[in-house]
Amino acid sequence: MGSKNPLKGKTIYFSHPSFTFRTDTERYCISIFKNLKVEGTINPSNYGLKDDISSLIKEADAIVGMSVARKLTYLVWNEMKYGEENGLDIYTIMVESKHDIGPLVKGIPDSVEKLPLEDSKSFTSEILRDEHRESVYSMLIGNWGKRF
Repeated sequence: MGSKNPLKGKTIYFSHPSFTFRTDTERYCISIFKNLKVEGTINPSNYGLKDDISSLIKEADAIVGMSVARKLTYLVWNEMKYGEENGLDIYTIMVESKHDIGPLVKGIPDSVEKLPLEDSKSFTSEILRDEHRESVYSMLIGNWGKRF
Protein backbone atom coordinates (compact mmCIF):
# COMPACT_ATOMS: atom_id res chain seq x y z
CA MET A 1 0.00 0.00 0.00
CA GLY A 2 3.04 2.26 0.09
CA SER A 3 3.79 4.86 2.74
CA LYS A 4 0.34 6.44 2.52
CA ASN A 5 -2.40 4.40 4.16
CA PRO A 6 -5.74 5.14 2.48
CA LEU A 7 -7.60 2.66 4.75
CA LYS A 8 -6.57 4.26 8.05
CA GLY A 9 -9.62 5.23 10.09
CA LYS A 10 -12.08 3.69 7.63
CA THR A 11 -14.60 0.91 8.07
CA ILE A 12 -14.05 -1.81 5.50
CA TYR A 13 -16.27 -4.59 4.24
CA PHE A 14 -14.14 -7.73 3.78
CA SER A 15 -15.51 -9.74 0.84
CA HIS A 16 -14.03 -13.23 0.68
CA PRO A 17 -15.10 -16.69 -0.49
CA SER A 18 -17.06 -18.74 2.03
CA PHE A 19 -14.40 -21.49 1.92
CA THR A 20 -12.09 -19.01 3.66
CA PHE A 21 -14.59 -18.22 6.46
CA ARG A 22 -13.17 -18.95 9.93
CA THR A 23 -9.76 -20.00 8.58
CA ASP A 24 -6.18 -18.95 9.27
CA THR A 25 -6.31 -16.99 6.01
CA GLU A 26 -9.33 -14.96 7.15
CA ARG A 27 -7.73 -14.26 10.55
CA TYR A 28 -4.44 -13.21 8.96
CA CYS A 29 -6.14 -10.84 6.51
CA ILE A 30 -8.08 -9.23 9.37
CA SER A 31 -4.81 -8.78 11.28
CA ILE A 32 -3.40 -6.98 8.22
CA PHE A 33 -6.39 -4.62 8.28
CA LYS A 34 -5.85 -3.96 12.01
CA ASN A 35 -2.18 -3.16 11.33
CA LEU A 36 -3.37 -0.68 8.71
CA LYS A 37 -5.39 0.93 11.52
CA VAL A 38 -8.82 0.53 9.95
CA GLU A 39 -11.66 1.77 12.14
CA GLY A 40 -13.54 -1.51 11.79
CA THR A 41 -13.99 -4.57 9.63
CA ILE A 42 -17.40 -5.85 8.56
CA ASN A 43 -16.87 -9.56 8.06
CA PRO A 44 -19.69 -11.47 6.32
CA SER A 45 -18.65 -14.69 8.08
CA ASN A 46 -20.06 -13.12 11.26
CA TYR A 47 -23.52 -12.94 9.69
CA GLY A 48 -25.99 -15.52 8.43
CA LEU A 49 -26.67 -16.17 4.79
CA LYS A 50 -30.07 -14.52 5.12
CA ASP A 51 -28.68 -11.23 6.40
CA ASP A 52 -28.90 -8.25 4.09
CA ILE A 53 -25.33 -8.03 2.84
CA SER A 54 -26.09 -4.99 0.66
CA SER A 55 -26.92 -2.90 3.74
CA LEU A 56 -23.69 -4.08 5.41
CA ILE A 57 -21.68 -3.03 2.37
CA LYS A 58 -23.32 0.41 2.44
CA GLU A 59 -22.17 0.84 6.07
CA ALA A 60 -18.53 0.66 4.96
CA ASP A 61 -16.18 3.27 3.53
CA ALA A 62 -14.24 0.76 1.42
CA ILE A 63 -14.49 -2.84 0.31
CA VAL A 64 -11.59 -5.27 0.24
CA GLY A 65 -12.11 -8.35 -1.92
CA MET A 66 -9.99 -11.47 -1.63
CA SER A 67 -8.46 -12.80 -4.82
CA VAL A 68 -7.56 -16.49 -4.54
CA ALA A 69 -4.98 -17.73 -7.04
CA ARG A 70 -5.60 -14.58 -9.12
CA LYS A 71 -9.34 -15.28 -9.27
CA LEU A 72 -12.31 -13.45 -7.79
CA THR A 73 -15.23 -15.74 -7.10
CA TYR A 74 -18.57 -14.66 -8.50
CA LEU A 75 -19.92 -13.49 -5.14
CA VAL A 76 -16.77 -11.55 -4.23
CA TRP A 77 -16.52 -9.56 -7.44
CA ASN A 78 -20.26 -8.86 -7.40
CA GLU A 79 -19.96 -7.49 -3.87
CA MET A 80 -16.98 -5.39 -4.99
CA LYS A 81 -18.95 -4.10 -7.98
CA TYR A 82 -21.93 -3.28 -5.74
CA GLY A 83 -19.64 -1.44 -3.33
CA GLU A 84 -18.06 0.58 -6.12
CA GLU A 85 -21.50 1.44 -7.55
CA ASN A 86 -22.39 2.78 -4.09
CA GLY A 87 -19.34 5.02 -3.83
CA LEU A 88 -16.95 2.78 -1.88
CA ASP A 89 -13.26 2.60 -2.70
CA ILE A 90 -12.33 -0.94 -3.71
CA TYR A 91 -9.18 -2.90 -2.95
CA THR A 92 -8.00 -6.43 -3.64
CA ILE A 93 -5.98 -8.56 -1.25
CA MET A 94 -4.02 -11.12 -3.23
CA VAL A 95 -3.97 -14.63 -1.69
CA GLU A 96 -2.23 -17.70 -3.07
CA SER A 97 -2.35 -19.73 0.16
CA LYS A 98 -2.41 -19.10 3.90
CA HIS A 99 1.38 -18.72 3.70
CA ASP A 100 1.34 -16.36 0.70
CA ILE A 101 -0.93 -13.39 1.44
CA GLY A 102 -0.55 -9.95 -0.08
CA PRO A 103 -0.15 -7.47 -1.43
CA LEU A 104 -3.20 -5.32 -0.87
CA VAL A 105 -3.79 -3.20 -3.97
CA LYS A 106 -6.22 -0.45 -4.95
CA GLY A 107 -8.86 -1.55 -7.44
CA ILE A 108 -8.84 -4.92 -9.17
CA PRO A 109 -5.62 -5.76 -11.01
CA ASP A 110 -5.99 -6.64 -14.69
CA SER A 111 -4.28 -9.99 -13.97
CA VAL A 112 -7.16 -11.07 -11.71
CA GLU A 113 -9.92 -13.08 -13.39
CA LYS A 114 -13.54 -12.38 -12.47
CA LEU A 115 -15.20 -15.78 -12.52
CA PRO A 116 -18.71 -16.21 -13.93
CA LEU A 117 -21.09 -18.16 -11.69
CA GLU A 118 -20.50 -21.64 -13.17
CA ASP A 119 -16.70 -21.22 -13.25
CA SER A 120 -16.85 -19.94 -9.69
CA LYS A 121 -18.75 -23.05 -8.58
CA SER A 122 -16.19 -25.30 -10.32
CA PHE A 123 -13.26 -23.40 -8.81
CA THR A 124 -14.78 -23.59 -5.32
CA SER A 125 -15.52 -27.31 -5.72
CA GLU A 126 -11.93 -27.92 -6.79
CA ILE A 127 -10.58 -26.03 -3.75
CA LEU A 128 -12.92 -27.85 -1.37
CA ARG A 129 -12.13 -31.24 -2.90
CA ASP A 130 -8.41 -30.57 -2.34
CA GLU A 131 -9.12 -29.31 1.19
CA HIS A 132 -11.16 -32.43 2.00
CA ARG A 133 -8.37 -34.68 0.75
CA GLU A 134 -5.84 -32.79 2.88
CA SER A 135 -8.09 -33.02 5.95
CA VAL A 136 -8.34 -36.81 5.54
CA TYR A 137 -4.55 -37.06 5.22
CA SER A 138 -4.11 -34.83 8.27
CA MET A 139 -6.25 -37.21 10.36
CA LEU A 140 -3.95 -40.05 9.34
CA ILE A 141 -0.51 -38.45 9.29
CA GLY A 142 -0.88 -35.02 10.85
CA ASN A 143 -1.71 -31.65 9.36
CA TRP A 144 0.66 -30.79 6.57
CA GLY A 145 -0.99 -27.43 6.37
CA LYS A 146 -4.25 -26.84 4.58
CA ARG A 147 -3.98 -24.32 1.77
CA PHE A 148 -6.42 -21.92 3.45
